[in-house]
Amino acid sequence: MVQIRLSRDLEENARAGRTPMTVDELLARFPEVPRDLRDEPILAEYVKAFGTLLRVAQKPSPCVGSRGDAQHVFYTRLVNDLAIYAIGSTSTASSPPRSRAPSCLAALLARRESVAAETIGARAVRPAAG
Repeated sequence: MVQIRLSRDLEENARAGRTPMTVDELLARFPEVPRDLRDEPILAEYVKAFGTLLRVAQKPSPCVGSRGDAQHVFYTRLVNDLAIYAIGSTSTASSPPRSRAPSCLAALLARRESVAAETIGARAVRPAAG
């Protein structure tokens, strides 16, 4: 099993909320996540699996580009696809299929450990003691 340690400031930020993240908290923190996914069981499982990272995620500003801090990487990796689904679902031209967002979540959940390790990367990881 991979042991992932967040940097001290991210760990403190994640621990600020002692209770597990809920779907409603995710929707409140990220209004770009489509509300029609609220009752999807896969979204609840996604929030349970990635809640700690989602709690510290922050939407990067355009000037950050692809080299943001860890919290920006968390957003890009864990929230961005859901935001893209929301944009597509509101357009009248070519809306993505309704099943696209849940299947995207399912794929990330299936690769949970590797996604967490890839998402955290070197910027947020500190060496394990001992």
